[in-house]
Amino acid sequence: MTKGLICSLVALVTCFSVTSAVSGELSDAPYGLSEGNEALLLSGLKNLSSHELDSALTDLKQLTERRPDFRLAQLVYADILSAQAQGAPLSSSGSHSDKQKIDGLISEAKVRLLMEMEKPSADMLPADMLKMSENQKYAVVVDTRLSRLFLFENHEGVPVLVNDFYASYGRGGVGKEKRGDLKTPLGVYFITGRLEDENLPSRYGSGALPLNYPNVWDERLGRTGNGIWLHGSPVETYSRPPKASEGCISLTNPDFIELDQKIDFKDTPVLVGHNIRWIKKQDWLAQSERFNGLIERWAADWESLDHGRYIQNYGANYTDGKRDFEAFSRYKQRVNSSKKFIDININDLSLYRYPDNPDLVVATFRQDYKSSNLQGESIKRQYWNFKDGRWRIAYEGKPSSGKP
Repeated sequence: MTKGLICSLVALVTCFSVTSAVSGELSDAPYGLSEGNEALLLSGLKNLSSHELDSALTDLKQLTERRPDFRLAQLVYADILSAQAQGAPLSSSGSHSDKQKIDGLISEAKVRLLMEMEKPSADMLPADMLKMSENQKYAVVVDTRLSRLFLFENHEGVPVLVNDFYASYGRGGVGKEKRGDLKTPLGVYFITGRLEDENLPSRYGSGALPLNYPNVWDERLGRTGNGIWLHGSPVETYSRPPKASEGCISLTNPDFIELDQKIDFKDTPVLVGHNIRWIKKQDWLAQSERFNGLIERWAADWESLDHGRYIQNYGANYTDGKRDFEAFSRYKQRVNSSKKFIDININDLSLYRYPDNPDLVVATFRQDYKSSNLQGESIKRQYWNFKDGRWRIAYEGKPSSGKP
């Protein structure tokens, strides 16, 4: 067995078993076929780890014929041919620039293998998807450690995993703080629109879904930058290394098309974390009920007309962008003291926790307000912060759409 790409992957491949490859015909779709490609790659790597080079070549030859632009498959295929000819593997030679590209492809192979080893079982759900609203048909969760995007469908309030896709993210890593750092932000975001591929440069591939970065919490922390999108890949390649974008989340073009055809282009939540935590469904259901009670208690305290009860739901670090906690407290006490009654109805409630900051929860809902002298309806977003042993509101206002 030659050194290089082959030897760097064999140790990982031997840790798990892979299902048989999925065969398929070439697609007439403008961006080609995606289904079955990863299964062929993993099957080829499994055969490679067993020193079954002919079987590995069969898998990878089929894959490279289906997707000539799948650079990782092409490199593994070429290295096996080189090994059979007892030559130097392509992955161990070349210029510094070539070595960087090859290192990127090796990283891609490793995270694809890692996903196969750690793929969650059917009874597991992301712990940070606390509650989907009735009008959110789909939700997206991105785990940058696994370079994976998970798509969930809302089944009567319970998220069900319907697909997952390989995804790359920012060259600078994660935890975006400032413009130009090439990092992908971590947190809870929402899709704000859709950009068609014919209106975009070719590097964005089959289309783009802008996210609302920076949101109000990012702005509060002084984070800068904009233009964080979920989009396809450059048209000349099938997939990209795990860390390849300028901060966006990038799928293969056929995977992006599949995703885009399903989800609503507005207000679909996108949770981005570096290490998504999964819990059993029964634990998720109990957790969802607890957090739903948090919002119900806030509404009941408001309806009570007891200012002390109501204001204890807000933290000392509260701000709505105009008032701090003290100014807000005085304002609400003055306004509510003139009411004979207040009636609050909460609809379309969604609750999501920041994957890498479990002490921060985002609540979005439609608020139907009625009092003795005023009534109205509005969309409200709250950021709840866990501090000093209880959850309190740190921000309350309208949802932000992000900077253009």
